[in-house]
Amino acid sequence: MLAENPLLETLCCPVNKSPLRLMDTDGLRQLNDAIGRSQVMYADGARVTEPLTGGLATADGASFYRIQGRIPYLLPDLRIVRAGEKPQSFAPPQSPEDAMLWSTRWGQVSQFWDHIQPPIRPVSQDIRVLEPLAAEAAIRAGGTAPRALLLGVTPEIAAMRWPAGTQLLAADSCLAMIHNVWPTNAVAGAVVTLADWFALPVCDAAFDLVLGDGSINMLRYPDGFAALGRETRRVLKDSGVLAIRAFCRPAQAESVDAIFKDLFERRIGNIDIFNWRLAMALHRGLHAGTRFGDLWEAWHPRVPDSAGLMRSLGWPLEAPGEFIEAMRGFDGRMVFPTVTELSESLAGEFRQTACHFPEYETGDRYPTFVFEPNSRAGGSGR
Repeated sequence: MLAENPLLETLCCPVNKSPLRLMDTDGLRQLNDAIGRSQVMYADGARVTEPLTGGLATADGASFYRIQGRIPYLLPDLRIVRAGEKPQSFAPPQSPEDAMLWSTRWGQVSQFWDHIQPPIRPVSQDIRVLEPLAAEAAIRAGGTAPRALLLGVTPEIAAMRWPAGTQLLAADSCLAMIHNVWPTNAVAGAVVTLADWFALPVCDAAFDLVLGDGSINMLRYPDGFAALGRETRRVLKDSGVLAIRAFCRPAQAESVDAIFKDLFERRIGNIDIFNWRLAMALHRGLHAGTRFGDLWEAWHPRVPDSAGLMRSLGWPLEAPGEFIEAMRGFDGRMVFPTVTELSESLAGEFRQTACHFPEYETGDRYPTFVFEPNSRAGGSGR
């Protein structure tokens, strides 16, 4: 899949940014022989026990990454080195506990992804903002195929109308999301990789467009926001564009009781609109965010009969069980900045050029921001 794909030349080691090359048959055999002799380990010191069926090697041949099921495993922790070498470390701005917590949760969510409704998933109104940006990226590419990076595996974005020849790379740190959500009808030649957004496995200034949907809300404020800004700026060309749809709480907070009143009086369109309104109402500030276990604690005493309420509203019976009921005891947190706070959080690397608000219910909370990169130090910015 990668052998003749032009995206291969954009891939690099996520830790030291050394270019990567496909391993040939002899190289794989030699590495697998070393694995069989217990002479190979991962960056965290764990021994590599499974042979590689495909792989990528750094230019100096000192480090390797597995390709499995056509997916390059390009996480820093999955860097493979020979025993005796000291692997270069990577310290993400998010704690390993946060990363594991959300990876596990997204793995569970991926199993019922088709049941998730807007606004948690984007709709045609949101996609119509992105498609012209892709077309403009093709023009800026000056006759060459535009390159786009997708943060996550949002199927609506992967399968949208792309300019002919677009080279699309998607990066997600949850393997279950890749297996269960990545669409088979993504743009031709697209590559999806297991990767960390804070250590993207791509070369500097390699992309014309970076897209994301709700990507930033899972990060800690302010370190995670700033780190994502720096890393996306690194991989964007000076003429590139960053476009992200974000989940933004209203400037005037709602009360939890008012939201439940709207629910019981049938003034909310679907369970996911309710879920996100509730999550934003439970927000405890930019640093603390919303603890998702609190959604269950707000729901349970007010809705003792979830199935009965769903039947009375005409909503799918599995809706509360697939989200709020699954949040019981969950310590994962998301941050819901206001529109102004989101724009300001990226101001060190980007300048906002547009903010599009959809017209669906509570659409003012789900804007798509469009940013252009600030000038690089000592550069013209173009």
